[in-house]
Amino acid sequence: MPQFLQKNKNHFFKGLLGALLVLLCFTSCFKNLTQLTVIYQNNFDDYDQKGIKVFPYLGQANPISIVKFNGNPVLGMFNNTSIEITLPGLPQHTAITVSFDLYIHDTWRNDLWKYTFDGVDYKLTGFSNDSTVQQAYPNNIGNGSALSPAMTGAQNKNLPGACALANSPHGTAMYRIEQTILHSNSTFDFQCSDAGAFLYTPCNRTWSIDNLTITMIKN
Repeated sequence: MPQFLQKNKNHFFKGLLGALLVLLCFTSCFKNLTQLTVIYQNNFDDYDQKGIKVFPYLGQANPISIVKFNGNPVLGMFNNTSIEITLPGLPQHTAITVSFDLYIHDTWRNDLWKYTFDGVDYKLTGFSNDSTVQQAYPNNIGNGSALSPAMTGAQNKNLPGACALANSPHGTAMYRIEQTILHSNSTFDFQCSDAGAFLYTPCNRTWSIDNLTITMIKN
């Protein structure tokens, strides 16, 4: 066989082998891709709580709790209140991510706020809008955890208060909360609540949430 034909033949088989390897890698990589499925999403723009139950420490459960803050509907405003959503019948998965915007309104002084997944506390912390009082967040409260300046970790510190500090340009802090946990149960329960000063005086200290998304992850 002429030498130039042998070279072309060798190039052909090398190219074919390379194409097969790329195809094999391509197929294998896609087979192992992580699958993300949004199982709950709510920006509250339609004033629909979509299964979220509200439990004031005193009073009737599940009142309508969507109000406007800074021109946008939010779920709130809560004072010494718990909210909860339960999502049953989930297909097979390996993890869950919960993300939302948390608004801390008016006069917080390292007051307690927490969220739980399936009844387990994943964040037990404190927030402060008072520059003279440090806060636990982004750490958990107590157990020797270091305190941070007020509003540490806030994505937006320049929001007006909701009531008592409505005329202050720094009366509300907005935090972007996101937590991923290993999870495989067919039911997922998410709950968050607050406790602290100004008990049942919601003009002084409240919180609200927006853009709640719960995503199921399958590897």
